[in-house]
Amino acid sequence: MKLLKPLAIIILLFFSACHVMQYATVPINYTPKLYFSSDTNTILLVNHFDISQQKINNNKTRGVLKAGAYAAIKSAGDQLSQLQHVKVISLVDSANFEVNTDSIKFLAQKYHANYVLVLKDFAADIGLSDIANYTSYYNTNTSVKFILYESNGVYYRKLDGTAVDQQSEQPYLGLLPSLLIHPTVKGNKQSITSSADHAAQNALQDYFPITITHNRPLYDDDYFQPAIKEILAGNFDKADTLLQPYLQHTDAKVVSKAAYNLAVVYESEGDIDAAMDFAQQSMDKYRNEFAAAILEDLKAE
Repeated sequence: MKLLKPLAIIILLFFSACHVMQYATVPINYTPKLYFSSDTNTILLVNHFDISQQKINNNKTRGVLKAGAYAAIKSAGDQLSQLQHVKVISLVDSANFEVNTDSIKFLAQKYHANYVLVLKDFAADIGLSDIANYTSYYNTNTSVKFILYESNGVYYRKLDGTAVDQQSEQPYLGLLPSLLIHPTVKGNKQSITSSADHAAQNALQDYFPITITHNRPLYDDDYFQPAIKEILAGNFDKADTLLQPYLQHTDAKVVSKAAYNLAVVYESEGDIDAAMDFAQQSMDKYRNEFAAAILEDLKAE
């Protein structure tokens, strides 16, 4: 009998350590934040980015940056042309990539454009992102700056975008070699142009609907199991009904957990304000990392 008690404790600890948290997959659909008019809109693409003004002596590096800049504005045109009632005209030449010096108003009138999208700046580099397990990891980093002018050339909106894409990994040779001897811009044209495309998508994201998916952990105490079953089945009204009584519980931890689970329910239904209210209620009753995480995400989105 003396051996059974320690053995039982070991078994209990083992199963506690092996407990698998249940998660709810929560896709959140966001409508565009910015719109063009419902009438047909013509958008003219123009380049103002002057690669010759960059302090870069290596011709191959200049060529890769020029290709990346062109990829960014081409990507912007491809994206905008997918919108309803939008026609895109490009004045950007991939071969010469010359800077257009005509006034915005003149160009808009000449091409009967409602808007003129101007590429103002582009930058790219490859940098060390992490060192782990005797391996150096590098990222391709790009940034793009557009200005979207109205046809009068006076009113405009700045559209900046960035991208950080995993580039490569190499054996770790020490901190200094990892910083000085690493992949270069001139040797990674494909990586730069791909990342430039992502930066352009980031710059124009407010004109497009997006879906963000979260995997939310759920408090799965035994008394919450019926509600969790309904959450995972997508029966959110039923889950709401089952969780509401626990908000009146005398134990603050139970109330906090129920409020958090309700935050996940309302986030799943797309009611972001209610989700934030319940997440804050969860934090007020008993601070926990799950509620803090969902609050941070919802405020950022």
